[in-house]
Amino acid sequence: MNNSEITSSQEILLQVTRVIETECAKDASALLVDGFVLLGVGNSVFDDTENRFVYTLGFPKPIEELSHWASANF
Repeated sequence: MNNSEITSSQEILLQVTRVIETECAKDASALLVDGFVLLGVGNSVFDDTENRFVYTLGFPKPIEELSHWASANF
């Protein structure tokens, strides 16, 4: 594969119109159902005993296709 070829994963990243970060696994799951793709998972910057994660998700569709729930809450 040469450098000019774009993989399907790269194509999805080029289409991302919105990026959201959340610490709530339930919200991350709901966003995945709404068509978001998981871009990354990291540790929370807050020092606590819960060991929370930060989920970074991207929406690879036109912004007009965001669900009402996603647009109202993020």
